[in-house]
Amino acid sequence: MADVLNPDALHHELARLEGWSGTTAGLEKRFSFPDAQGGAAFLERVAVVADELDHHPDVTGRGAEVLLTLVTHSAGGVTQLDVELARRIDPLATDDPAEARAITPSDVDPASPDAGGATRSP
Repeated sequence: MADVLNPDALHHELARLEGWSGTTAGLEKRFSFPDAQGGAAFLERVAVVADELDHHPDVTGRGAEVLLTLVTHSAGGVTQLDVELARRIDPLATDDPAEARAITPSDVDPASPDAGGATRSP
């Protein structure tokens, strides 16, 4: 089982994740898109990465607004896996629907957390 990050380690990781907030109980980020289709397309891209990592976010969606919460439930808090998932999710958010459709599973390179579209900040 993965270890829960201590508060200092979590603070260090959060400083490197744009727009994410949280505590050792969970990380959160709100994404906004021009319309509900943009939000749905984003969630489809997130699902590909989540399946690759076998680690899935808690999702709250309302039209063009998507809130992701990351926590390793089996460990009882935030682990390095949650941080890695956050890093890999960020490049998947984009303002351009054409660019969003162009992202495929092969575009999601685990070795390059900076690949892909522009991050939408809350």
